[in-house]
Amino acid sequence: MTISILAAVFLLLILGIALLGFKAIIKQGRSPEDLNKERCSICRAQYPRGQLIERQVGDYRLLYFCPSCIGSLYSDLTSKN
Repeated sequence: MTISILAAVFLLLILGIALLGFKAIIKQGRSPEDLNKERCSICRAQYPRGQLIERQVGDYRLLYFCPSCIGSLYSDLTSKN
């Protein structure tokens, strides 16, 4: 009888911990400011989407480029020619 009671308490404890963990994960969602930001694919700095150039590679992958990285790529291209 005591083993059944201890097993039930243990299961309730496990379920309670899992519920607290899920609540913590849900509360950690991205803020509205972060939803409109992306990282540059080259320098990995975070910018608002309006400042980045977006290019699709293949069927599904999107790459984002910031103005400074585009400028450095352009200068590299013009210096080779």
